[in-house]
Amino acid sequence: MKLLLDTGILGRVCHPRKYQEVRDWLASVVGEHDLLISEVADYELRRELIRIGATRSLSHLDELERELRYVPVTTATWRSAAKLWAWARRTGKASASGDALDGDVLIAAQAITEDAVVVTTNPRHFAALVEARRWEDVSPG
Repeated sequence: MKLLLDTGILGRVCHPRKYQEVRDWLASVVGEHDLLISEVADYELRRELIRIGATRSLSHLDELERELRYVPVTTATWRSAAKLWAWARRTGKASASGDALDGDVLIAAQAITEDAVVVTTNPRHFAALVEARRWEDVSPG
């Protein structure tokens, strides 16, 4: 199964002290699932880590790039996300304010393109758009 990691999961994986259980989970699913990182999630996390000066977490994030495949934001991603955004607004299922860029919609568009499940700390943000699961609900095998 392909798993696309959301910003919240990346943040926990990269934290130098807390969330050992998430790092253990990630280690248990490497090789069992195709793990992907959204460039959108990287951006959302990286900008905050830079802002707060979290150099150890940034180093961990950089290490992931060597181990996991990053999913780029392409023109097709933007176009797919625009359609998802419009659909969510028309059907009352939006997960962000109308003027927000809405990274979740971009991540959902990437998941659809990759035929992946989004692994997140909050599946409700994605539920109307794409399959999403909490990390605890994804087994190693």
